[in-house]
Amino acid sequence: MTVTADNEKRVLLPAARPGDRFDLQVSSDGFVLRQLDSVAGPAKVVIEKQQGFTVGRLGHPIDEQALKNALADFP
Repeated sequence: MTVTADNEKRVLLPAARPGDRFDLQVSSDGFVLRQLDSVAGPAKVVIEKQQGFTVGRLGHPIDEQALKNALADFP
């Protein structure tokens, strides 16, 4: 299949669906495009007051490793 980039550097992939995610790697031979697993939609958070504090509550437990990874980038 051949695809062509438009003036805005966009390429239409006929088999792709809205929301599909891809990993693009540039090599000396050209490009390598690999489809990534889909991720769940945005988390649903309920904001409520607890003991005088405003907190957000998820419907599922927080993954401790994911929290550590997210905080590692926090200044």
